[in-house]
Amino acid sequence: MRQTVRRLAVLCSALFAVIAMTPAQAQAVESRSVPVTASDKYALRSVGAGNLYVSVEISKTGSGEAMLRARTSAASPADLGSWEKFTLHTDDKGVTTTLRSEANGNYVTTERSYTGSYQNLLRARGTTSGEWEKLRLEKQSDGTYALKAATNDGYRYVTAEVQDPGADAGLLRARGTSVGSWQKFQLVYLGEENASDLGGRPAPASPAPAADFRVMSWNVCANHNSACGNHRVEGPSLASQIISRMGTDAEARTYRAVFLQEMCESHAKSIETALEAKTGTGWDVRFAPIKFTVDGSSLEAARTCDNAGSSGAWKDRGSYGIGLALPDANEWYHSYDLPSPQNKTIDGTWVRMEQRAGMCAVLPAQALQFCTAHFSAGLPTDDADGTKRAEQAAEMQRMVRSYTMAGYRTVYGGDFNSVPPDSASPDTPKDIMTSAYTADEECDEGLSSTRPRDGRPTKPLATRSIKIDYLFGPPSGTVVSCAVTTDAGQSDHYPITGRFSF
Repeated sequence: MRQTVRRLAVLCSALFAVIAMTPAQAQAVESRSVPVTASDKYALRSVGAGNLYVSVEISKTGSGEAMLRARTSAASPADLGSWEKFTLHTDDKGVTTTLRSEANGNYVTTERSYTGSYQNLLRARGTTSGEWEKLRLEKQSDGTYALKAATNDGYRYVTAEVQDPGADAGLLRARGTSVGSWQKFQLVYLGEENASDLGGRPAPASPAPAADFRVMSWNVCANHNSACGNHRVEGPSLASQIISRMGTDAEARTYRAVFLQEMCESHAKSIETALEAKTGTGWDVRFAPIKFTVDGSSLEAARTCDNAGSSGAWKDRGSYGIGLALPDANEWYHSYDLPSPQNKTIDGTWVRMEQRAGMCAVLPAQALQFCTAHFSAGLPTDDADGTKRAEQAAEMQRMVRSYTMAGYRTVYGGDFNSVPPDSASPDTPKDIMTSAYTADEECDEGLSSTRPRDGRPTKPLATRSIKIDYLFGPPSGTVVSCAVTTDAGQSDHYPITGRFSF
C-alpha cells in the first residue's frame, strides 16, 4: 500500500446529525484527511471578488474555521492547492449538489444557526450530506453559476462578501435574494486527478513474462437497493464477504484483480486492508463514481451511497460506483465516462439517468492490464432498447484496445447488464456483447456446445436466472478454469471467478 500514489477515496466514518447540531457544536470541524478520488475536480471563482478563487480556510479557528472565502489569486488553475479544490456530489439524483472539500474531506455546510455577520456562512465541516449541505445550481446567461442554499428564511443565493474587512473579506454567505456579480461564480473544471495517468500508461515489460493468475468480478449490491443484505453495510463486513470468496490464503495470493460494482468509497480502505491480510502483500483499491447531471447545469455530480447506521447516527459512505483492486505494483490507472442515457421525460415523468463509468489499471512488470465497468441497467427507465449499452460495449473495446499501449495482455469484465448472444432466456437485445465475444474469450465460453457464447447464470431473478456478469481474456491466452458459485450471499449477484494463463 503506497500512500504517496494511492488515489482511492476513503471516508472515515463519523457520527453526525446535521439538523440536530447546536451552534456550539457547529464550532468544531473534523478534518477527515480524505485522499483524492477519481471524481471530477472543480474550483470556485468569484466574479464579484475580482475573479479570486474560493478557498477553505483550514487554518482559521473558532466559528469561522474552514469557512469558504474568495481570496486566492492564481496564474493558472494548475497552481491551486487542495484548499481551492472541490468535488461535486448528489444524494437526490442531481436535483441538488453538495461540495466536498479536498482540503479536509468534509461537505460544505450552510450555518443556518448562526446569527449576525456570520449568519448562513458556508463552512466545510459536514461529515454527512444533509439538508444544510444541499445547493441548487442556476446557470446564468454568461456561463457563470449562482448557488442557492436553503436557509431558515427560504432559499438564498450564496454571496461573496466583498465589503467585509480583513480576514473576513470575501467570505461566502447564503443571503442574496437576486443575482448580481457578488452572487456569480465560475465552476472551473480541474480535470480528473489521476496523478498516475500523467504521461499515459508505462511501457509493459518486454518480452511479456508468463502469467498464471485469477480474477474475480462481483456486483456486491452495497448501494441503494434495500432488498440486498449489503444495503447500508460498512466496509469491514463487505471486505470479509469478498475475501471469503477468494478461497484459501494460497489461492488468494494468485489473484491479480478483483472487479467490484455497486460499492461505496468508504468500503475501499477496508477492502484493501482485508486483501493485504489475506494475501500477505500490498494492494490498492481504485474507485470511480457513477454520476448524475445536476439540474440547472451541464455539470455532473457523483451519486452518494445511502448512509450506514440509523437515523440520528448516520455514517457517511461517500460516493457510489465501481472498484478495481490490484496488487500495489500497479503504476497507472484511469477512469472513463461511458456514453449513458440522458435525462428525459418518460410517460409524463422526468427521469434522471445514471452516468456510468469504466476503469483500467496496469501491472507493467507483468505486462497485464485490467479493465472493468458497470453498464446501464436495461430497465424501462434506463436504456430499455440497449442503444446505450451497445455504445458502452464499444467504448469498453476502445478502453481495452485503442487506448492501450501495445504489449499489454488485458483481462476485462464486470456487470454488463446484457445477456450473451446465445442466451436461451427471453431477454433482449442479445447482441450487446457480440463484439467482445468476437475479439476475446469469455471465462465461461464453450460451456455448452449448442450455445457456446453463453454461460452459467450470474443474476438470479424471481422467474429465471440470467448471465450478465463477464470475464474476458485475449485469445492469445488460456482460460484455465471458470467458476460461478450459485450463492449470492448478501448480494443479488453471484460472483464469477476465472483463472487465466498467458
